[in-house]
Amino acid sequence: MRVPWPQPWGLGLLFVLLPGTLSAGPPPYLLSSPVSPAESHRSLLYHFTAVSAPASGTPAFWVSGWLGPQQYLSYNNLRAQAEPYGAWVWESQVSWYWEKETTDLRIKETLFLEGLKSLGEGGPYTLQGLLGCELGADNVSVPVAKFALNGEEFMEFNTKLGAWKGDWPESLTISTKWKQDPEAINKEKTFLLYSCPHRLLGHLERGRSNLEWKEPPSMRLKARPSSPGFSVLTCSAFSFYPPELQLRFIRNGMAAGSGEGDSGPNGDGSFHAWSSLTVKSGDEYHYCCVVQHVGLAQPLTVQLESSASSSMPVVGLVIGFLLLVTVAAGGALLWRRMKKGLPAPWISFRGDDVGALLPTPGLSKDAES
Repeated sequence: MRVPWPQPWGLGLLFVLLPGTLSAGPPPYLLSSPVSPAESHRSLLYHFTAVSAPASGTPAFWVSGWLGPQQYLSYNNLRAQAEPYGAWVWESQVSWYWEKETTDLRIKETLFLEGLKSLGEGGPYTLQGLLGCELGADNVSVPVAKFALNGEEFMEFNTKLGAWKGDWPESLTISTKWKQDPEAINKEKTFLLYSCPHRLLGHLERGRSNLEWKEPPSMRLKARPSSPGFSVLTCSAFSFYPPELQLRFIRNGMAAGSGEGDSGPNGDGSFHAWSSLTVKSGDEYHYCCVVQHVGLAQPLTVQLESSASSSMPVVGLVIGFLLLVTVAAGGALLWRRMKKGLPAPWISFRGDDVGALLPTPGLSKDAES
């Protein structure tokens, strides 16, 4: 399976996807990717999302910032602070950097929420933006500025014309509202043409260790029953970086297909992936999974976990239960012995006591007897 290239702006929709966040809202929208895998480390993109009817306790506006395939920034209107994310928490930055990010994102928060209000009461609405820049092969920065409303791309910002353009009536409504701020257009152009490329180059330099990080995957191949007469093999890869990875199945040394699966990012900057293949019951141990990744010196072959290893948790539970019963029985026996005045089995004896309990310090002979 060629693991699909992750869609970083899709993560910005996690709040939308959570149950109850937009119970009556429109379906989430994923803007099309402006970045190819070959240029994955040469882009800085901010994904903005604003909702007109947030559920109680959830933000009305949030942002995820992406350096290539890694999320490096998070922001929402409840915390109102730009914060490093994932592996970028440890990036060495100048002291004022996150303050500058926070200031800029608070301005964007105001623009997006005012844009939603300008649409009136016909909602609920979801307004999204994908803004940033990417470096081409000739190191020329290319601005990215697209906007979506309720699941459809409806507007973009043209840096040459210095204007937001779109064919929808809502495009005119929102752009007219935004242009009421006399500095809005200049701020947008300055960010896309100057600030974004400058920040990208700074991250590429300071975060070089993050971008050049190679973490091989941890692998597992398991089988589970499926429809009668069939089983499903699932090959899983955990905690790897970069995200490009290939999984395929082998049967007795011959290619058996790539199966169906998916991939996604983890909170620490690494990625996970899986692929599943349906096979005949009883034929599972003829299969293995082969993974290829730049963190591996050579392709790795993963064998199916044996039934013995999979039964170990059950055996452990049985042994633990028996030990618990033994301890309980021992406790009951000890209580009965001490109630009858007999010594506990772990109390030491003097050689001349012949089974008598050791005297308690400070007690007289009569009290002892």
